Amino acid sequence: MLNEKNLNLAGWLSVAAAALAFPLLIISFISGIIGNTNTSLLYIEALFSTGYVALYVYIFVMLKRLLNEKAAFHDVDNYITLIIWMNIAITAVSIITLPFTGAQGVIGIGILLSLIPLGVIYVVFGIKLLNCEDDLFGYLKPFSYLTIATGIMTAAVVLILLGIVTAIVSDVILALIFFKTAKLVQTQGPLVSEQA
Repeated sequence: MLNEKNLNLAGWLSVAAAALAFPLLIISFISGIIGNTNTSLLYIEALFSTGYVALYVYIFVMLKRLLNEKAAFHDVDNYITLIIWMNIAITAVSIITLPFTGAQGVIGIGILLSLIPLGVIYVVFGIKLLNCEDDLFGYLKPFSYLTIATGIMTAAVVLILLGIVTAIVSDVILALIFFKTAKLVQTQGPLVSEQA
């Protein structure tokens, strides 16, 4: 059962993910300009990506629990699981293949192509999330629309950097959802879904 402590932790980790995405955005942009010639930059990018995905996994697991417990909403459970595992897989492949500098071009194309199905899953997740009857303190629609936008930009691949910007904003909105839910638990006790 969700409690004030783990909800606040999820909120602060969402803030941390948003903050971590800024340097990741800058490093990805620089890396895209100079290509794969600077291995140090590639390893720094991998470090930031790993940290971001680690935060992301916890945040999305907590989002799933929040939707289940607060809203009795399970329609996006499988999509959340898919999003988590695809992010882990893409990050793991990009890190494992770093030493193979000669094959970075082919590997990079493979990773970019894997962003297309990931983006589609984000879009479907965002659309399905709009069916949740709990408005999550008024943040359900903004979060859903930002998720859909992130998915479209991710699937488009060439707009991935803009997708990181929308992801940053959605991380901040998620933080607000977690903080407000923590406050609700503090004042009213354990979450009881109105739909349950």
